[in-house]
Amino acid sequence: MPHRFFIVIFCVSIAFFAPAFLFGEEAPSVASPDPVVLRSDFADSDAPGTDAADGSAALAARLKRLDPNGPIWITPDRGEVLLLGTICLRRGPLEFFACGKNSKEHESIVSLEVKSYLLHAALLVIGARPGAPARFSPEFVPPSGEEIEILVRWREGDEIHQRRAQELVRQAGGGQEMASPWVFTGGTMAKDAKGRSFYMADVTGEVIGVSNFPASVLDVPFQSSSDNDALEFEPFTERIPEVGTPVTLVLRRAAGRAADTDTGESVSGEE
Repeated sequence: MPHRFFIVIFCVSIAFFAPAFLFGEEAPSVASPDPVVLRSDFADSDAPGTDAADGSAALAARLKRLDPNGPIWITPDRGEVLLLGTICLRRGPLEFFACGKNSKEHESIVSLEVKSYLLHAALLVIGARPGAPARFSPEFVPPSGEEIEILVRWREGDEIHQRRAQELVRQAGGGQEMASPWVFTGGTMAKDAKGRSFYMADVTGEVIGVSNFPASVLDVPFQSSSDNDALEFEPFTERIPEVGTPVTLVLRRAAGRAADTDTGESVSGEE
């Protein structure tokens, strides 16, 4: 089964990076910008470091980096995944909310800086349960899996802004903001011409979909066409920062969480 194969890869990866991830030891890493971190990201809000300002380097230092070469982190209580991306589209039809870097930027709002298999691994670490991607034959079966909340954060000057990812997507033709959740499908494993297995989203760039694709790591749990003349969603342009703006995506399990009140206002003006 594809998920079993992936779990083997995941366990090997965690074993390799165990000193940094499990025991808090420093591991060599590639320099990358800090994610935008809030005090509310930490369950132990009275622990040392959580009295730092929202968005500060002190808060970011409390995160556990999953991979030394990829900008993806997990909170100490393994409740949230944080990863970096860049706004790449504000107008036009959408097939994805987020894609892999140098792949589907012409039809995605966010371009991610991290490999898709690491996102899959991070969701497993926080306890998320994968389902299955959409199936198209002999009849359509919608994507399934545990519901995942996605928040988007960015800076404008001294202010930090945060919105639910759905608030940045709307029905095509200037309609209402997207109401659907995303589910953790688990994506798809495939084999190359030499019989070597690979995680398909790492090749296709299909990561967080608003149209159904079998490679997507997260997808909408209903039939959503990928035909160019039938695409259902577009960017909610007025709510999206300028192209090129660095963003932090925060992913967490939806089960048992109260809905965020999201006004799009500044979260914190402190540094």
